[in-house]
Amino acid sequence: WKSLEKRILEETRTVRELLGDETSDRLLRSVQKISDYDPEAVKAFLESDAISALLSKVLFDGIFEFFQNIDPLGKIVNQLPIIGPIRQQIISETKRNLDRTLGPSVQGFLKSYNRVATSQAVDFVLSPANRDVFNSANVKLVSSLVDRPINTLFPADMGERLVKDAYGYVRNANMEEIEKYVDLVYDLIGDKSIDNAVNMKLVLDASPTLQRTVDALWVRAVEASDG
Repeated sequence: WKSLEKRILEETRTVRELLGDETSDRLLRSVQKISDYDPEAVKAFLESDAISALLSKVLFDGIFEFFQNIDPLGKIVNQLPIIGPIRQQIISETKRNLDRTLGPSVQGFLKSYNRVATSQAVDFVLSPANRDVFNSANVKLVSSLVDRPINTLFPADMGERLVKDAYGYVRNANMEEIEKYVDLVYDLIGDKSIDNAVNMKLVLDASPTLQRTVDALWVRAVEASDG
């Protein structure tokens, strides 16, 4: 595993360079043809706490920035026959009071409006009229991954994280749940071996290194069982 991790983290070629232009372009065309989104999945995603918080923040910042920029109270005060310094003091105090009152008012409004915004977002994503827009967005996302070097797609501590997560899962695993998964796999596979799906003889003949690895593992297994 250490050797594999080292090679991945040292690989500076992009995914496109490894796959080739033809395969990469075919992949992007396939992504662009994805035209159906599961309505329940879209709704569950957009109604999640993270997206709800994001919508609230974007709407709040937009409304607050709008009031700051148009400055309606400042324009009204500037038209009053008041001496300059007093006018500026009134404007500054008015803005401070506006900030204190506007923030909670907008937040209170967004608590009720957020549900409406989420519903509109769901309708927007699922609308056939917007399908091409989201298809293009999907292509842009996948294209950005395809054109990135391999070593930038994985964290530097990938191996350490995987080992830590694996040990954590084993320590906290519910044995009854694991037994259910094992029973499910056996029900699906039955008494079939890997040769039912893959001709292992051809695979091993094509890779002498893999053959030697399998032989070494088998020898270790026999030695361990003997003693």
